[in-house]
Amino acid sequence: MKKILIILFAIFFVSSLQAQNGKTIEDSHYKFSITFANKWTSRTTVETNKKDVITYSFDKDNGKLTLSLIAFKFTDARNLEDFIYTLEKDFNLNIPEKISGYTDIKGDGFSGKYADYKDAESHERIYYYATSKDSSGEYFCYMLRFIADIKSNLGEAEKEASSIADSFKIKL
Repeated sequence: MKKILIILFAIFFVSSLQAQNGKTIEDSHYKFSITFANKWTSRTTVETNKKDVITYSFDKDNGKLTLSLIAFKFTDARNLEDFIYTLEKDFNLNIPEKISGYTDIKGDGFSGKYADYKDAESHERIYYYATSKDSSGEYFCYMLRFIADIKSNLGEAEKEASSIADSFKIKL
């Protein structure tokens, strides 16, 4: 009887943790994983025909916070600053004016930075990552772009962005 109670408790505990942690996206082709709370839903996933870029789009349940995750695959290492400059200047991405300096992110086999951006409609926090380790002849760069409606609670949006960005793992 005692063993049954322990097993039931363990099942309940694991289920509870999974409900709190939400859904995890594992992408073995682009070598990353990321975890979302249950309040997030996947909107779209689009990959290029060459299978060298993939974009995931997610929305939080209230619709005032979105995330776009773009993963790039290269045959040689990319300079993080060049990668950031290229994305910030890309007219298709329409990234607003940067309102903060970059904050460095250190990790095993990659470097990263994030900064805040703002325009009349939204406040954004964008995380950039570039791998420095070779993964079977492949290198990766990533952009996690959190966009919060200008009317939303900025503190909550930054906390949510930080929590999800902390769950982002590069799997080389």
